[in-house]
Amino acid sequence: MNEMIKNETVTVRGKYDLEGTLTTPAQEAGKRPAILIIPGTGISDRDGNMKQLRMNIYKELAESISRLGFITLRYDKRGTHASGGSYVEAGFWDLVDDAEACVKYLESRADVDSERVLVLGHSEGAIIAPALNARHPLGGMILLAGMAEPGKEGFPKQSQRAIQELESMKGLKGSLLRLFRIPQMAQKQTVKTFAKILGSTGDTIRIQGKKINAKWFREHDAYNVLDDLEKVFCPVLAITGSKDLQVEPEHARVIAETVQGPSEWHIIPDMTHILKKTNDELTMLTLLKSYKKMTGEPFDHEMMGLIARWLERFKS
Repeated sequence: MNEMIKNETVTVRGKYDLEGTLTTPAQEAGKRPAILIIPGTGISDRDGNMKQLRMNIYKELAESISRLGFITLRYDKRGTHASGGSYVEAGFWDLVDDAEACVKYLESRADVDSERVLVLGHSEGAIIAPALNARHPLGGMILLAGMAEPGKEGFPKQSQRAIQELESMKGLKGSLLRLFRIPQMAQKQTVKTFAKILGSTGDTIRIQGKKINAKWFREHDAYNVLDDLEKVFCPVLAITGSKDLQVEPEHARVIAETVQGPSEWHIIPDMTHILKKTNDELTMLTLLKSYKKMTGEPFDHEMMGLIARWLERFKS
C-alpha cells in the first residue's frame, strides 16, 4: 500500500526549526488539499510514539489520509526529537505559534491548494487548533479527543478522578489507603502543587527536584477554548471515544454545537483517548498499563471511516 504515498523529511522554519514528515499521494499531480496533524500533550515524536508507549497513531493517520488524496504534515514538537528549542520552557502559545508556522509552510508549497489547508488536532492539538484558527483562519478542522471547557476546569479533573479511584478502592488495599488517609494526602499535595505552579512567573519551576513546564500550565489554566470555538466558521468534525478518561466524551457534542460553521460529532463506542478500542474497563490509576496493552493495535477503523467520509467535501 505504501507505493500509493511517499514520505519525505522537511524542515519548517520558525522561531525554532521544526522537523517533520510530509506525506503525499504518489500518483496525483496539481494542487491538493493538505492537513496538518497537531499532536497531543507530551514528548511523543511526529509518529505518535513515546519511550514507554509506541502507538504510531499520527503516522497511521497521516498515511491513511494521504491515501485519500491529501498531503499531510506531522512534526516533532518544539524541543523534542529532531526539532529545535526547549520543550520544558515552551508555553501553550508557543505551541500555537509552531502550529501556525506549519500551516504557513503548507500554504507556501506549490503542490498545496492554500484555500484547502486543514488541521487535525488530537488531545492538546484539538485545543491548539481553535486558538490557531482565531488568528489564522483554517479551511477545516478535525478535532479528536478534544476538550470543551476552560483549562482551569479541565486539567484538575484528571487528578481528581484518580483520587476518587483511590477513595473507592476495594479490599485490603483500599482499607489501608483509607486508614492512612492516602487519598486526602494526595488531594492536599495536588492542590499545593497546582498553587505553586500557578503562582510562579518563570518558564519553569522545580518541584521535588524535577523541572516542570510552569508557563505551559499557567497558559493552559488561563485559556478557555470555548471562546475560540465560538469564532470557528469552517467545517468541523469532532470525535471522541466512549472510553476516553482524559476528556469528557460528551465534549464532542459541545464542540460541534459551539462552532458557527457546519459541524458533526461522534462518540465511538469503546474507543480510548489514544484512538484505539478496548473491551477492558479503564481506570486513571492503571491507564498507562492499559495503553501499553494496546501497543501494536491499529487505530480505530470506525473513526477513520468517519474522517474519510467527512473529507470528501474537500477533494473536488
